[in-house]
Amino acid sequence: MVGMLPLSQIFALRETVDQEWCSPVADAVGECWGLPAGALRFWRSSAAHVFVAPPGADSRGVLYARFAPAEDPAGYRLAEGARFHARLAAAGASVARVVPSRINTMVERIGTPLGDMYASVLGKVDGDELDVEELDGGAAAAWGAALAAFHQAAGQPAMRAQTKPPDPFAALAAAPAALEDPELAEAAKTLSTVLTASPATPLVLGHGDFELDNLRWTDGWPACFDLDESGAMPAAADVASAARDLLGPRPGSPEHPELLTAFLQGYQRISGQTIEPQELVLPRAAFAAQQLLQSTEVLDIRSPSVAWLKELDGSLRTHYQIQHDLLLMTADVLV
Repeated sequence: MVGMLPLSQIFALRETVDQEWCSPVADAVGECWGLPAGALRFWRSSAAHVFVAPPGADSRGVLYARFAPAEDPAGYRLAEGARFHARLAAAGASVARVVPSRINTMVERIGTPLGDMYASVLGKVDGDELDVEELDGGAAAAWGAALAAFHQAAGQPAMRAQTKPPDPFAALAAAPAALEDPELAEAAKTLSTVLTASPATPLVLGHGDFELDNLRWTDGWPACFDLDESGAMPAAADVASAARDLLGPRPGSPEHPELLTAFLQGYQRISGQTIEPQELVLPRAAFAAQQLLQSTEVLDIRSPSVAWLKELDGSLRTHYQIQHDLLLMTADVLV
């Protein structure tokens, strides 16, 4: 999980979903892609709302419609990511098929019963979904090589080749959550100092969430999707985000060291850039800080009573606690 819609938006959308998993919100989106009412069925809501046109619903195959409120940061990220995705697809990169709308655009701003949404549609990516337990050294190396190939296909960012990334630790130290948690505030200040003292590194146009959930594998090579978190970032930051399941919850002690080594070797083979495991510790903590900064906006329903929403709220709180603990441990490791 990277970005996440607020629980209030997820609940509002789910309230429109009927017993057949259809929604008038999705119908408004589908109309722009020539889909009849009821063709799209609810799949999930996380960084965006996702509905699927199942097999047989459309001659273009299985389709995934993704949309988010246009006035929300999630909508902006979706729109920017979809445009970037379309550019990569046109260049022949290993990404999901982008399906143009009826007016031949890759992103639409659409009026719906829940307000304006930015939307895009992708074709289903054939292939297998792997989890960490199914990886061997060869697959891990291919995963790293595929991320390097993504960076090459994306080209160079428009900004300077080397620059300091934004400082999420300083923002977190000043956030209300840190004011109520002195230990978190102190750790964030410590990591901000470490980040400030770190040298600038080359930037890439990264995926931002190149984890296994967002890949499908065919003949030993993955195709990716969900580029909402894409943008200019240090290569090590994109690697740390992608490989966070290999890194695990204890900074400096990778949970799957052999697979991590294979991933980094695969990345180096294609990119020519050597990234050592210790270089991933600070960007992994920065990722945690970004998530903690978002948590207050995400957890915006007090004491949810609906069973599925209560379960989601609990799962998210557990996730954010893990990020909190990782950030504190990282400060201890790096001082």
